[in-house]
Amino acid sequence: MVKEFFKKVLRSDGVQSLLGWIGYFYIQSVYRTSRWSYSNRSILCQYIEQQKPFIICFWHGRLMMLPLAWQWSKPFTMLLSEHGDGALIAKVLKHFHIQHTKGSTTRGGAKAVRHLIHFSSTGGIIGITPDGPRGPTTTVSPGTVTLSKWLQADLIPVSYATRRRRILKTWDRFHFPLPFTQGAFIVGTPVPYPTDSETTEKARILLKIELDKITQQADEQVKNHF
Repeated sequence: MVKEFFKKVLRSDGVQSLLGWIGYFYIQSVYRTSRWSYSNRSILCQYIEQQKPFIICFWHGRLMMLPLAWQWSKPFTMLLSEHGDGALIAKVLKHFHIQHTKGSTTRGGAKAVRHLIHFSSTGGIIGITPDGPRGPTTTVSPGTVTLSKWLQADLIPVSYATRRRRILKTWDRFHFPLPFTQGAFIVGTPVPYPTDSETTEKARILLKIELDKITQQADEQVKNHF
């Protein structure tokens, strides 16, 4: 009964608004007290300059610092779960001027897809966690690749790591960065959007390979190159 009470309190709009501010200031403090590198940033610049649609993809466990990897003025929206954790993430993103779209590949999907199709067609950029909202961790959901097919938008993997951090005992092994550290953002090789069932599965496999690769590279970079 006590547990249910606290869960209800934590999901209240007032408490989540406060937690959203706290999350925003903490992320900013980590970024501003640390030294960062940004590898392959030019990939995103080229897509934006050429006005090519794309979807930014990153593992759920590497979500926390990603709002600061988006450094362009184009409208950006994140596809978020309708569950409680999605609402809290939305509160944090608002302070970074990042929009959100409620839904997932399993819940609220049709409405979300209609919005994302319109958003992308007007030049907006979409962010998605292919293994969210509940996993399995580091597994690309088929819905992620299907969305890229419908939008005719390439999938661009992005990841980050910090030297000082805590890896939480959550389903996604959440990477929790600490201030006064060294950090690395890495953009991976874009995965072309699929056109049929064969290329859909190929894109799903390639996206996982690329996300795993750049996540490992980010970990190694903060460990060895700073």
